[in-house]
Amino acid sequence: MRKTRVILFFILVLAFLLFGITGYNVYVIGKAREELSRTVLKHPTTVRNAKRHVIAILPLYIDPFISSILQGIQEEAETSQTAVQVFHYPSEGSTTGSYLPAEAFRYFDIAVRSAPDGLIMHFPAGEKVEQFIEKAERYRIPFVPMAMDVPLKPSRGFVTSDSFLQGREAASVAVGLLGKDAQLGVILPSGTPNSFTLAEEPFLKGAIFELDKRGKGKIVAVEREAVSILGGEEACITMLQNHPEINAFLCTSIRSTISVAQVIIDRGLVGKILIIGTNENTDIKRLLEKGVVQATIVRDALEMGRAAVRRLEQIWAGTPAMGIIKINSNTKFGRNL
Repeated sequence: MRKTRVILFFILVLAFLLFGITGYNVYVIGKAREELSRTVLKHPTTVRNAKRHVIAILPLYIDPFISSILQGIQEEAETSQTAVQVFHYPSEGSTTGSYLPAEAFRYFDIAVRSAPDGLIMHFPAGEKVEQFIEKAERYRIPFVPMAMDVPLKPSRGFVTSDSFLQGREAASVAVGLLGKDAQLGVILPSGTPNSFTLAEEPFLKGAIFELDKRGKGKIVAVEREAVSILGGEEACITMLQNHPEINAFLCTSIRSTISVAQVIIDRGLVGKILIIGTNENTDIKRLLEKGVVQATIVRDALEMGRAAVRRLEQIWAGTPAMGIIKINSNTKFGRNL
């Protein structure tokens, strides 16, 4: 009898738990329906069904250039009812034989196997992009590669800015302000991941081309920005110590622009040594307004993002992904110019 009571007790407990779980599930479903009726069903015109699915694989940079590219992708995608899924890979920690970290390869593999309607990926300079293009073609995924500059081996359907033209414009602004007396120091991107050799650097080649064309000014020193957070300051200080005749710096990143500005402020050289910067954020806007930075050459990252999605739209419409799409820069001057 006692054994029967124990069994009956356990049966009642299990039944109670079962009814409790069932009741909780009914409650959750009811709340979900209630929430749905208060949002989607009452505002059907705000609900958009995506016609296509695009994956964007981008580096996780502090530099707002990448976030502006993403914004451009999302804005253009919205106009064509395209949903954008984003994977961010770390900007450092490259794998052997590649400037990309292992996460970037893993995300790309996941992306092509998930069969999206399109794939956009940003690459560091020097990366062998052809292997990614060929894999996307094997999986029949429309693919648009992106980079700051045209790779040494041009790739199909590439979207890029143009550092050669940026270098020309920076040198042109410096010579326009200083004339034949322009003695320039150039701070190039860090070598990790390595982009180009000095002889290959498109920014430097553009600056040299412009100086030769004008027959004015001279580049007296070139340094790469170190990887550390103080890398730009170290490069600037080194050049000033070795070449005190420098009267203008040409910078190739937001970080180096701000770093050089800090050195110039600390040494009381504002107005005596000019700074031609790159791109724009709130700090650079402030430096332009205060006259610390005389001008900045802004790459149109928003337009690069939009152009990548438009390239996919062309592919969807049956146009082959041929040629390279270059997005121009524009120059913003400080308040005193």
